[in-house]
Amino acid sequence: MNDTGLDRCVVVGGGAVGGMFARLLHLSGAHVLVVDTIARPDNGIPFLQGDITDINGPLADQLASADVVILAVPERVALVAVRPLIKVLTAGTLLVDTLSVKARMIELVSAADDLEVLSLNPMFAPSLGIEGRPVATVTVYSGQRGQRLLRLIESWGGKVVHVRDHDRLAAASQALTHTAVLAFGLALSRLDVDIAELGAVAPPPHAMLLGLLARITSAEPEVYWDVQAGSQEAATARAALADEVRRFAGRVDRFADFAGVLAECRDLLGEHRAHYADACARALTEMTRPTEVGGDTMSLAQQEPHPTNWVESRISRTSDSMDRAFDEGLTGHVVTERQGKQVRLEDGSTAVEFVSCSYIGLEEHPDLVAAAEAALRRYGAHLSSSRNRMRPVYLGELEELLSEVYDRNKVVAFTSVGNVHLGLLPLLGSGALPSYPVSDKGATFVIDRTAHASMQVIRGILEQIGPVHRFDSDDKQALADILAEAGAAGRTPIVLVDGVGSMGGLIDVVGLHEAVKPYGGHLYVDDAHGISIAGRLGGGYAFDEFGDHLPPNVVIAGSLSKGFGGSGGFAVVPSDDDVHVLRKFANPLVFGHSIMVPMLAADVAAARLHLSGEVARLQERLWHNAKVFDDLTGGQMVNAGLRSPVRGAHFATEEAGFAATRRLRAAGVLVLPAFFPTVAKGTGLVRFALSALHEREHLETAADALGLERSLVTNH
Repeated sequence: MNDTGLDRCVVVGGGAVGGMFARLLHLSGAHVLVVDTIARPDNGIPFLQGDITDINGPLADQLASADVVILAVPERVALVAVRPLIKVLTAGTLLVDTLSVKARMIELVSAADDLEVLSLNPMFAPSLGIEGRPVATVTVYSGQRGQRLLRLIESWGGKVVHVRDHDRLAAASQALTHTAVLAFGLALSRLDVDIAELGAVAPPPHAMLLGLLARITSAEPEVYWDVQAGSQEAATARAALADEVRRFAGRVDRFADFAGVLAECRDLLGEHRAHYADACARALTEMTRPTEVGGDTMSLAQQEPHPTNWVESRISRTSDSMDRAFDEGLTGHVVTERQGKQVRLEDGSTAVEFVSCSYIGLEEHPDLVAAAEAALRRYGAHLSSSRNRMRPVYLGELEELLSEVYDRNKVVAFTSVGNVHLGLLPLLGSGALPSYPVSDKGATFVIDRTAHASMQVIRGILEQIGPVHRFDSDDKQALADILAEAGAAGRTPIVLVDGVGSMGGLIDVVGLHEAVKPYGGHLYVDDAHGISIAGRLGGGYAFDEFGDHLPPNVVIAGSLSKGFGGSGGFAVVPSDDDVHVLRKFANPLVFGHSIMVPMLAADVAAARLHLSGEVARLQERLWHNAKVFDDLTGGQMVNAGLRSPVRGAHFATEEAGFAATRRLRAAGVLVLPAFFPTVAKGTGLVRFALSALHEREHLETAADALGLERSLVTNH
């Protein structure tokens, strides 16, 4: 982001709003530092524990060198901090606040005319996402950095709305609305009605108000308190509402007076009335449309939440950039042979690949090759039978060896990790696995938005068992709210995450396990990219994070097709009783065949190498290569310094990503280019999958061709 003036961004406040801006800026290429008083786990974005109301040495240094500082903290904190903060900032720095009330903040920054000052108010809950949603904007002191940030907000899909009298507008659109909804709730409480009975007979507008009441009361009180308590305009709005309720009460006895009320409101809407009437009709129609659910006919208001059709969503959100990458020969390479990390392509040329996920490099090990050849001669290419009818001798041997890797916990092999999800998760949510009890009220599935597509794609299946929510693993408050909601409903939460992100960082699996414990919940970790790269016996990232044991209420799903060197997937569970249920009821096991026999034999050979210590030696080489590559790229890559085999170069524009991929291809280096919706709209990412088999010259060639000084725009 060298030409934008927003290279170094400090986001003060790691909550929902601060987290949203930090992630979006990070994805757009800025060097982002999050500052908060609460220590937070590593999520790939640097973090400094500090108090903005007590600016110390390290924090002062970071603030003084920042191009932009975003205050995403409660109003009471921001108003105390802003004057000392102004003294620390360098002239020309862009200072941004995200307060719901602006008057006092604008007064306090009025003397800071050597800074750029921008006041933003996202008019939506960050969990909804910024795309298509308004961001109210007050420019106090304009400049190039502020204009650049506003353009970035628009590139993220946000709608920048410049407002003149922010507090009056916010009081009318937020404070007045919240007051009306909460007063409605208090009135219901006074009327002492049964909500279940009320919901059964509620007309559509009432059901909508109940929904608004539920939404507001599910959030942190401070969010709504800031809107109400910090503004004289909010007090004026509340007083106006109270007066009009009293006036309305006096105008219901006579029809003419009542008709006059409707006429006044109709005149207020003017030419916009038809638009809002139509929008309301569509919303209420959708909310009350009768549909069949599990044999019963009910409306949306009576159903658990239902997600958007994921196929439509994915198609509508995907750009043509990947088509361009295929057309230019930057991805989709046809390989005719390979040796180590060097491959020969269809046109006869050779290249070094950073595409495959063979992080340890076992797939060419003589033991795996010999085992596959022997099995091929012994069985032929395949034993085409359900494993419950016939299974090769290697299958039981593999599961027993993997059990040794996983501290004598039980392992069940599947043909893929996707089939693990498809077979195990419905049983887990139904309470069928003895080691993972589920409440009588059922389960609630909670899926990380960055979790692999193989979990996202079966959300519709999971919805047949219980409600499904999505969350951002960086937003701890959003997860806490969902878990609390599940707990209040008496449901057992089941949180689904990746361990090692295929495009991003490492997930705090230990912290997530602690989060679900109070609710009797379960944690399901897809550690496909983490298997073999960590742990004394190569049990993987998640198992290593848990101290080489499987905690209660945790399931680990792993891949045999990436670092492991073979093919297939597996699940780690505590007991033989769990295994019995899986073998009896997991559809991919009951109705699907085993792993192809030659690959199954290779899996057995790979498992023996894990137990022999060979994999631990290869891990050392992998992490040595990762350090060398980090050094060669100046520590500027996504995931630099993390125990992840994935590195990424993030670019501010798709064209910069294309240009870097072309340079690498011309130098004989194959990488994985990624564009929207895998990364933020308008940006590009070049992914490198590092391996123990890479040689130093491979790493040097890749780093030189990448040309970080030209256009790299992000770091870890």
